[in-house]
Amino acid sequence: MGQGLKFGFVLLCLVGTAGCSSTESEPDPNATVSGFCGNWAKAACSNSVVLACAGADKVDAGLTDACVMSQRVFCEGLFPAKGYSSQKASQCLNAVQTAYSDSKLDADEIAIVRHRAEPCNHLVKGPQDKGESCTKDDDCDTVQNYLCVFKSGAGTCQVSTLVGAGKSCSAPGAACDVGYYCGVDEACVESKAEGDKCTDNFQCDTGLACESDKCVARVDPTSCTQDEDCTSNVCDIPVNSSTGRCVSRITLAASTGICEDLR
Repeated sequence: MGQGLKFGFVLLCLVGTAGCSSTESEPDPNATVSGFCGNWAKAACSNSVVLACAGADKVDAGLTDACVMSQRVFCEGLFPAKGYSSQKASQCLNAVQTAYSDSKLDADEIAIVRHRAEPCNHLVKGPQDKGESCTKDDDCDTVQNYLCVFKSGAGTCQVSTLVGAGKSCSAPGAACDVGYYCGVDEACVESKAEGDKCTDNFQCDTGLACESDKCVARVDPTSCTQDEDCTSNVCDIPVNSSTGRCVSRITLAASTGICEDLR
């Protein structure tokens, strides 16, 4: 090889974006549900969470490891058998870490860490295409921002756009803000309160159901079994109990049911 050719080859190796080596990029730590949930568990098991849920006054490796193992299993149970994508995993993990940074969980934080709410609802490429029927977000290609948007109780996969009070919700992807629903005139109207007249459940506020043409509490606020039973979206169920009470937030403790998969 002539001197000119040798110099040209070396120069290309020095300035090329990948160089002339065969080194590969680092593997994605969230490529699989198992890998992602391992990182979710590490984000969830902060020192304050471990202490609160274990009822201990000192964090040790054994308590943290137990929390991580338990929370990883819980996380894996939040995903369907197929369709997981890691494309937006980091946004979800950051939200989980923030929610569990202390030993308290409000309604928005519980929605994230217990029900994979925004931004954790963009991790599955579901089987339904744009405009096709759905019953939950994971039926849609959430990686491409398609979510299950409900109109008059029926859901279709759409790129969702939140619409405020009194604004038009006629567009297929228009979804009314929390506390509102898309009325018969295709404008967002305030959800009906307990005792108000109704024709369907979707018209009633969170935690209420339409029975005998009136919005009524799904259950007694002191006997909830799931978060959606409560107008606050938070049901605090103690350990070894099947029912709890509706509260505005949960402070983690050894007796708190949520702690059963955080220790």
